[in-house]
Amino acid sequence: MLNTLAHWINSKAAFVLAFALVLIGLVMGLSHAAVRLTGDHGHSATRGASSGPCGEVLTWFAADVPLRSVNDFLLQYGAVITYGPNEEGAYQLHFPDLQSDQAVQVTSRATGVIRARANAQCRAADVVVPDGAAS
Repeated sequence: MLNTLAHWINSKAAFVLAFALVLIGLVMGLSHAAVRLTGDHGHSATRGASSGPCGEVLTWFAADVPLRSVNDFLLQYGAVITYGPNEEGAYQLHFPDLQSDQAVQVTSRATGVIRARANAQCRAADVVVPDGAAS
């Protein structure tokens, strides 16, 4: 029985090898195409680079903050969550009507915010809320 199975597998080895090579070629071609199509020229590459408000704030919320508090805060300032959480647990917030430093200040005072800092492309200083201030 094992000899029969081994013979069958050996007879299909050329097909399996050819199929694997085709798959590898497809993966490499598609990944190259994806990199070329997305590139580094997307919207996020220009945030804060031109005149006008940047308004991007990285925000860390307390684990027990109610979703309603977050929603109320976002609605109050017309802000939206544009990304997150990232690998550090931060959410990226966009404030269309505020400059970066103003956005960081209002975010750092919000209920349930542990830490807030401007997007690195906005070049604003970090504002850190002491642990006891988050509620």
